[in-house]
Amino acid sequence: MEVRNLATTIFGVIPKTEGRYMVLAGMAIVATVVIMAVFAPFIAPYDPIKSSGDILQPPSLKHIMGTDNLGRDIFSRIVFGSRVVLSVVLSASLASMIVGVPLGLISGYFGGKLDRVLSMLMDSMYAFPGLILAIAIAAVLGPSVVNAIVAISVVYIPTYFRMIRGQTLSIKAQLFVEAAKAIGATDFKIMRKYILPNLIPTLVVVFSLSVADAILTEAGLSFLGFIVSAPTPDWGFELASGRPYLPAGYWWMITFPGLMVMLLSLGFALIGEGLSEIYAPRRER
Repeated sequence: MEVRNLATTIFGVIPKTEGRYMVLAGMAIVATVVIMAVFAPFIAPYDPIKSSGDILQPPSLKHIMGTDNLGRDIFSRIVFGSRVVLSVVLSASLASMIVGVPLGLISGYFGGKLDRVLSMLMDSMYAFPGLILAIAIAAVLGPSVVNAIVAISVVYIPTYFRMIRGQTLSIKAQLFVEAAKAIGATDFKIMRKYILPNLIPTLVVVFSLSVADAILTEAGLSFLGFIVSAPTPDWGFELASGRPYLPAGYWWMITFPGLMVMLLSLGFALIGEGLSEIYAPRRER
C-alpha cells in the first residue's frame, strides 16, 4: 500500500498539496541536472579541458557563464562537472543506505546487547560534524573519486541507522507483527515482508535529504582537493580555482559553480521535505 501511495505521489495523482508542489519543483531541478549530465557532450558548447583562447572573459553571448583563468568555458565545465557530482553523491548515498538500513532494521528488531553496541557505535560517529569526518577519512585514504565515495558514505550510515531503527521499534509493536509471530513466521520473514515495506516512505525521505546534504559535503571535499585534480571539471574544484580571482573582480568564476551546488542540493531537499509533509499526516493517523 505504501509503495503504491508513493508512486501516486510522484506522478501527481493525489490531491494537490503544498508537499506535492515541493516534490514537483525538486524533481524538475534534479531532472534538469541529470539530463545535463547524461547529454553533456551535446549540451556543452566547448571542450571543458581545452582553452578557447578567451581568458577571464565575463559572461557574454559567446560564453554565457564566462571563462576561467586558462580560457576554458565555465558553462562547459559546469555541464561536465555535473557528472562527477552526481556519480559521487548518488553512489555514496546508495552505499550508506545499503549498510545503514540492514543494521538499523536488525538493531531495532532484535534489541538487546547488539542494539546497544550498534547504537553506541553509530552515536559516536554521529557526534562528529559530517564534513569534518569526511575530510578526516578522505585525508587518510587519499584523494580520488572512489575514496571520496567511501568517506561520504561512512558519514551518512548513522543517519540511515537511526531513522530505520526508530521506525522498526515502532512498527514491530504493531498488531500485524504480533499476528505474524503468532502464526509462526520467522524473524527474517517478518523483517522482510512485514516491516521493511512499511519503511519505504521513510527511506525515500531520508535518501533525498541525505543526498542534498551529501552534495554540500562533496563540494567541500572537492574544494579541498580530495576528489579530482586539474583539469577534471567539478563544481567544488571550480570554486577553489576561482577563489583567488574574486578580489580582482572575476566574480563569475565562483558564482555559477556555487549556484549549481546550491540548486542541486535544494532540489533533493525539496523532494525530501515534500514527501515528508505528505506522509507525516498519514503516519500520525
